[in-house]
Amino acid sequence: MRALLIIVVLAIAGGRAHAYPQFQLTRDATCSGCHISPAGGGLLSENGMNTAEEISALGTNPEFMYGKIPTPEWLQLGGDLRGLWGYLQAPQRYLLGIPMQADIYGAATKGKFSLHVTVGMRPPQQDNEAATYVWAREHYVQWQQEAGAREGLFVRAGRFMPVFGLRWVEHPLYVRRYGGTPLFSDTYGVAAEYVTNRFEAHVTGFLKDPLIDPVRQNSGGAVYGELRLSDKTQIGAGGMVEVSSFDHKFRGALTAKQVLTDALLLQGELQVVNPHVSDYGYTQLVSEVMATYMAPKGLMIDLGWGHYDENIRIKDLDRDSIDLDVHFFATSHIELMIVNRVEFMALGKGGPTGAYSMLQGHYRL
Repeated sequence: MRALLIIVVLAIAGGRAHAYPQFQLTRDATCSGCHISPAGGGLLSENGMNTAEEISALGTNPEFMYGKIPTPEWLQLGGDLRGLWGYLQAPQRYLLGIPMQADIYGAATKGKFSLHVTVGMRPPQQDNEAATYVWAREHYVQWQQEAGAREGLFVRAGRFMPVFGLRWVEHPLYVRRYGGTPLFSDTYGVAAEYVTNRFEAHVTGFLKDPLIDPVRQNSGGAVYGELRLSDKTQIGAGGMVEVSSFDHKFRGALTAKQVLTDALLLQGELQVVNPHVSDYGYTQLVSEVMATYMAPKGLMIDLGWGHYDENIRIKDLDRDSIDLDVHFFATSHIELMIVNRVEFMALGKGGPTGAYSMLQGHYRL
């Protein structure tokens, strides 16, 4: 039971600062419109900092350390701190307090080239704790077609997460956990990415991390693209191949976003996964549908339904989740969240129901 608790805690509590895909279309056409990375996440651009100030209830200077620590033009710094406290039923009941994330970001730019580094804490590896409490989760060199631009061709080489799907920030969602981008699965690779307001395409080749015992035990490639049919409608599609010493997987994904009103967004992702172990192959389904209401005064509410069928040939092996997350952007640097989930195995026929309700604090440096 102790091992089960540790697995559940790591599944819901590990930290990673992505961009919220809820802001794409509702705030800007692309992730690179608010972030210096073409895939989103991490350091904010000037437009991203202005957005952080505008959506928050109290505003405040959105720059790094409120602009109190100046940096040269060629250097950009940032970071994220997160913690989580609350109730977990798995099916035993626990009260938990968990440090989630403590990451520092840096990007040094010279013309069309930039070096990006993320340094922070991580769960230590067994028998190698002393050397694995801290790591550089991301470190890559980037070239872009036009220096400082949000559109155009980007090429990256180094350690980062392969670009695939809607890039949800909530890593407990099935489309993250079982959809090719689980927590801590950043790995070494090369990506070519072309981004415009009308469409974007990402091609990534990646290798199993040769330096540590990684979460991602495979090498392969991913292709993902998005087409914006209008300023309120987007569709996307992608494919990924993963090969390891014991299996290989093929996955395909379809995504969509629709702005229904100025304050209401609907988005979804469906993946069909075909794993093969030796000569045996089977089919999995992974999906998520989420509605987001962007209320005034810094409030954002997400209601999502997730489905994961581990093998469609076997009855009652599927699971479903209902997520209700309430975000409060108090200032341009402080976010408070109440995250809630109820999870069913085969709609209650496959085992006990699990749940959690927790308060998360997020501080952006």
